[in-house]
Amino acid sequence: MILRKACTNCTTSKRKCVVEKPKCTRCAQRNLECVYDLEPLKTPPTNAERLVALGFDPLSAQSVGVCIINTVTLQGPHIDPAICAPGLDRTVHITRIGFGTAPGLIRAGKPASFVHPKLNMQGVYNHFAALIEGKTIGVHSEGFKQLIRLERKRLCLKEALTAVQVLLVHLEASAFSSSRAERDDADRSLVLLSEWTQALFGLVDTRLPKGSPWQDWLLGESIRRTIFMSYVLHMSVHSYKHGYCPNYLFMESLPFDARPGLWMAESPHAWIAAAHARCGEDVGEELTSYHTFAAGVRGQTLDFGGDVLLTLAAFAHNGAGTKPVQST
Repeated sequence: MILRKACTNCTTSKRKCVVEKPKCTRCAQRNLECVYDLEPLKTPPTNAERLVALGFDPLSAQSVGVCIINTVTLQGPHIDPAICAPGLDRTVHITRIGFGTAPGLIRAGKPASFVHPKLNMQGVYNHFAALIEGKTIGVHSEGFKQLIRLERKRLCLKEALTAVQVLLVHLEASAFSSSRAERDDADRSLVLLSEWTQALFGLVDTRLPKGSPWQDWLLGESIRRTIFMSYVLHMSVHSYKHGYCPNYLFMESLPFDARPGLWMAESPHAWIAAAHARCGEDVGEELTSYHTFAAGVRGQTLDFGGDVLLTLAAFAHNGAGTKPVQST
């Protein structure tokens, strides 16, 4: 058995550990608690373990939801929180802000709910950049028709990410259209969105493109937010039409980094400052499930520094008492 020759802090930060007692050199310089747990080095992770390392396991919705079943507080003994009244204007309003504002915000160089303009896409075809250059959006647009003809298996991670992001914008634009034919086509295309989202899961492994700590965090958070918003769109359409949200508990367990200001940072220095860290390596990831995040801000009126996803997630979960951002 090979034992880990580094403290937990250095292991987490992927930094060389100069082993000393009572503290290694790095922990002593930073006045950190230094722990050597003598944990055995692990064998290469399986595909399932790689997905869990991202923050969740897409292949086991039932087991992921167990923690939510144990923690969610219902409004009454016979009320299912997945049930709501169909046809709510609030559902349309939330989806319009969450998805419809994304092209305009990115065009202006500002972070949208699930797309960040500073994610390095050099050398990768960016479908979202192509979207904001087009004139029409929706399932009947030429851009959408070209997108669904792509071979998912041939795309790299970053291109697949932007493809799913574009699908979300197209589908949201048509899901609540005044045209019955367009709405029906959007409903049928939700199956396609599920397939693309699952394909994106499958591309996530330990060989993620490596860059600076900020770029690595942006890529991981972009994937998490895009997958979360994929579930938001599915559930919004179903709840609007039928008054019921499928996969409610699984969505409650999806994670993202809810630290205010990190997603809205437009430079590495601003990102580090928002995390109150000394350097990029110390920022790390602090993933919070949707349920835990929303329950923690219930009853508060917050704007989360302009972060559309955090604001709308809190408002959608808690309703009155949490102020939604305004559409631009």
